[in-house]
Amino acid sequence: MKKIFPILFFLFLYSAVTIAQGPGIAISKSQSNIKIDGRLVESDWWVKPTAQDFVMNFPQDSIAAESKTEVWMTYNDKYLYIAAKCYDEIEGDYIVQSLKRDFSFQNNDAFGIYLDPFQNSNSGYGFIVNPFGVQLDGIVGRGGTFGLTTSWDGLWHSEVFRSKEEKFWSVEIAIPLKTLRFNENVRDWKINFSRNDLKRNETSTWSPVPRGFDVATQSCMGDLRMTEFDYLPGNNIAIVPFSAMKITKDHTDITSATEVVPSVGVDAKIEVSPSLNLDLTINPDFSQVEVDEQIINLNRFELFYPERRLFFLENSNQFSGLGNSRVRPFFSRRIGGVGDEPVSIIFGARLSGNINKTLKVGLMNIQTASKKELDIESQNYTVASLQQEVLPGFNVGAFITNRQAFSDFTFNGPSFNRVGGIEADYISKDSKTTLKGFAHYSRTHEKYNKAGAYSVKARFRNSQFSIFGGIDAIGENYMTDMGYVPRLYQEYADTTFRVPYIQFRTNGYCRFYMDKDGPINYISPNFHLDIFTDNHGKFQEHTLEIGLTTKFNNRSELEVNWTEFSSELLFPLELNGLDIPFQPGNYQNQKVALEFRTNKKQSLYGELNFEYGGQYSGKRIKVFSELNYRFNKLMILGLNWDQRYLTDYPTEYGDAKFTLLGSKVEFSFTKSLFFSTFLQYNTQKENFNINSRLNWRFRPLSDLYLVYTENYTTSDLSVKDKTFVLKFSYWFNL
Repeated sequence: MKKIFPILFFLFLYSAVTIAQGPGIAISKSQSNIKIDGRLVESDWWVKPTAQDFVMNFPQDSIAAESKTEVWMTYNDKYLYIAAKCYDEIEGDYIVQSLKRDFSFQNNDAFGIYLDPFQNSNSGYGFIVNPFGVQLDGIVGRGGTFGLTTSWDGLWHSEVFRSKEEKFWSVEIAIPLKTLRFNENVRDWKINFSRNDLKRNETSTWSPVPRGFDVATQSCMGDLRMTEFDYLPGNNIAIVPFSAMKITKDHTDITSATEVVPSVGVDAKIEVSPSLNLDLTINPDFSQVEVDEQIINLNRFELFYPERRLFFLENSNQFSGLGNSRVRPFFSRRIGGVGDEPVSIIFGARLSGNINKTLKVGLMNIQTASKKELDIESQNYTVASLQQEVLPGFNVGAFITNRQAFSDFTFNGPSFNRVGGIEADYISKDSKTTLKGFAHYSRTHEKYNKAGAYSVKARFRNSQFSIFGGIDAIGENYMTDMGYVPRLYQEYADTTFRVPYIQFRTNGYCRFYMDKDGPINYISPNFHLDIFTDNHGKFQEHTLEIGLTTKFNNRSELEVNWTEFSSELLFPLELNGLDIPFQPGNYQNQKVALEFRTNKKQSLYGELNFEYGGQYSGKRIKVFSELNYRFNKLMILGLNWDQRYLTDYPTEYGDAKFTLLGSKVEFSFTKSLFFSTFLQYNTQKENFNINSRLNWRFRPLSDLYLVYTENYTTSDLSVKDKTFVLKFSYWFNL
């Protein structure tokens, strides 16, 4: 450890002085009444472009883009306006996956704008439009290194005009200033523009972004100055009432009647200041949310499923970013209507945003209902966090979570769980160096010792090279009722045991870029090493993976991996499908894997994954394939097959086979009317699920949903249950 800290300190100093300087633009107030129709006829667009001369990000970088793009910007007291002209000399139709909102930027022709109003490389916005006028928007977090979080839906306007004769498509965008969070006294923001031209197989940006980095990377943004910006905040309140009708029938109980449950509720968004927002919800309904995409689980630990409910997703960075991917003190799926026994949420409130340029706050409180027939108490969930930037790129924060049971409208004192902690993270100005550390402590009424969790990690990367190292230490009594720490918990004989651990992890890669005229973009050898010990440093198990990734210039990828790993069983383990449990001990194994993903520019695209290797005292074979066909931009048909075999075990264990078949059909009738059907046949869960959704967005952020769900047994396809939901919501601006 003594050798590590000087290295980290050197990287900190190095990255602090190697500041990426992007270009700059200055814009002035609009001189005309701009009509958003995509045609660029207003006088504000007759002047020299605000931004042009884009630079490649893929397949190469640091050279001029071949696809010509011109951008103009202006603003008034209500809107920020952007116009872009995307020249297209190559014959053929534009490549888009569908007309559905929040598409993948990498897989569609598109133009995008990225904003950082606070210039802190810690939060921002992205607004993207494809040649058919479909919108994509999202939040930029963690420096933009992972792109956009598309769960956020903002109110903004855009239209596209396409000219085959003059070989271009143009777009006009109007972003209401009320949609953004910013300091009304600051005229200087950060900005970048991007263009994806899949016919030319080129991604480009106005302010250069190195290849291997996402186009939303905030450290690569240029400067934006609004020369006469004088924003006067006004009332900014949105009310979104909704009504829903849910009809369910349980076919496993012949005595049960069809249940009809109407419900009403309301969401509200209140601007406390231009940089701080209050979200409220009363009796929220999430029945329109898509079902989880199932996975065959042959591991010892709980699988992670992402949150899909809108209230928990919007502006969630201040909460979901706590901890890391393996140690989360707050995981919103623990709250309310997710899981085998969902409960209703009575109300929720969330205050989030910036107090000033350097101080971010987040406060969330949610009250759930009780289920007396299942002996489930009403619960109150609270999470609060602060994050202060103390040096450029260096943030220090603190948080606390609290789960408190209620009985008869009073606190049930003994039933609570609290987690508090401090966190620090650093992102260099060039986004090449990232550091993060945290210390958490949990508390229940038992007042356990050994209730802490600690972590430190560091990464340095550039276009060719990446190296990462980290340590997690989890105490036996670090209990997070609102969190996700799967490795801490192991089950045996209907009892859950907590097994503390220390994890040492490192990974890295080196990319060797090839000639741009050849088929290969780069070849990248890589490695991943995890070592687990108990809290006294005694070895438990490890995983060592060595691989080779080949990225092709047509955007397809091939990965080959060899893994050596050991599994330490402290208790007998019953592996689903086998006849007897495995006994405690250390099981050494190896496996090989191959994965190929085609590019999505073609109408037919897919993925193939094959694994073969050890599983405790036998062998495991995995075959996964996914195939999709795009019928123009109106329909996508997808099929996937996941087959697992447990074989070559001693006779007393037997063999097992699991099958997961899935199919998804998506129709895009227009930019605002969509239909999808999702089928999943899972022999491990012994369930066949059908989920169909019709969504009509009849006006901005106002929706009508029709959702139908059926569940069947896999043995004889007898019906388990059926559900039909009708939901209507309407967005009012006050």
